[in-house]
Amino acid sequence: MEKLSSQDAGFLRIESAHCPFHVAGLMILKSPANASRDYLRQLARKCDRLNELWPLFNKKLLNPENLADAAWVPADDYHPERHVFHYSLPQPGRMDDLLALVTRAHERPLDRSRPLWEVHVIEGLGRGKFALYCKVHHSLVDGVGAMKMIQALFSTSPGRKLNFDTAHPEFEKHAGHHSLFANLGDMTSGLLKQYKALPELSRLLAHMGSDALRGKKDAMRLPFTAPRTILNTQLDSRRAIIICDLPLAGVKKIARGAGGSINDVLVAACGGALRRYLVEQDALPKTSLVAGMPVSLKSAGDEAGNKLSYIMSPFFTDEGNDLRRLQRVIKVTRAAKAELGQMSTTAAQDYYALIMAPTILLTVTGNATRVRPATNAILSNVPGSREKLYLEGAELEYLYPLSIVTDGMGLNITVVSHTNKLCIAMITCPTELPGIEALGKFLKESFRDLQAAAAA
Repeated sequence: MEKLSSQDAGFLRIESAHCPFHVAGLMILKSPANASRDYLRQLARKCDRLNELWPLFNKKLLNPENLADAAWVPADDYHPERHVFHYSLPQPGRMDDLLALVTRAHERPLDRSRPLWEVHVIEGLGRGKFALYCKVHHSLVDGVGAMKMIQALFSTSPGRKLNFDTAHPEFEKHAGHHSLFANLGDMTSGLLKQYKALPELSRLLAHMGSDALRGKKDAMRLPFTAPRTILNTQLDSRRAIIICDLPLAGVKKIARGAGGSINDVLVAACGGALRRYLVEQDALPKTSLVAGMPVSLKSAGDEAGNKLSYIMSPFFTDEGNDLRRLQRVIKVTRAAKAELGQMSTTAAQDYYALIMAPTILLTVTGNATRVRPATNAILSNVPGSREKLYLEGAELEYLYPLSIVTDGMGLNITVVSHTNKLCIAMITCPTELPGIEALGKFLKESFRDLQAAAAA
């Protein structure tokens, strides 16, 4: 028996029928040229044995109905047909059909009486392509760990096969608070660790408060100062998955020319997309929407290694000029990184847990929509592979990370770099968001406009 950490048990307590707490990945692959007629059937059968590769796939909850003393126990009743599903899209196998199918799978909470994972093998996309949709509960692995697990299944060699003789190690979870949800699981431990960092945190909050009082717009935002929007409402169980991709070289070129980062370009492009959507819905607030973003900071002084923290930057949805929007984003993130970079690792990594404590409490008690949003959307950028990857000879063409939304924070944008592209997945609840499926189209339009403005 393995007792769950308070953090992992917290993910299970927060979960509800309308807010499931699993992370997932949608992969588009191209079958090998010499694939046999039963290639995908054989691949699905190999997926039946993924529990042999990942030990965490072999454990289940001791008592799913009672989380007071939650513990994992070995799953002695593993049945692959409950975890691995194989089906085909109706012809001609459109991407819309794939997203509709994956959305239904993503909406459903995992069965707590079983090991908390699923793999869906989906054929019929046409042109020799197929899809894999994999999901795992956040109590087992976080979003970054899930992406590492997926990538560990692949090889840079098209001839390599899955090796079931050696189990893969488990990835460290929640290292550096890669997402807001690493804080939602356990509030108290984060607060206790903050004690020695309070003077530094107080100075940071004082600077942010001073900027707010002086009406400084190009500055990092305090939590709960984001505008109320149609994106930040009570959710139901419906989900919308919006995917698109941007050329990595093109994004880098804009970033270099403007003196910013890939993240800065993404914030500016997403800000333009959100502006387009909200204008179309006649719902654009006068003040800018705010993005909550995990960032990597260079170490200060003689501290070893990297440190991670959070920046709450405006999307600058109130800015109609694309290039000026990017320049304003860069100004905010550069100043924020400089200030956070001068703080100790403890303060820089954990200040977000302290100032987000009200969000955690509001989420747990179901009152998240009673106050202004802490941020309007989460934007995460996860490093991927620069090389081509293969699974049983099939080339991985796209890898879309699918994350979590909660009441009051109903848009999650996650980006993974893969070879020469940035794969972007946006998760939201469409019930109060008519036409939200156009957000991917708006993002590509926003990027093209930014490209043109930067080249002028």
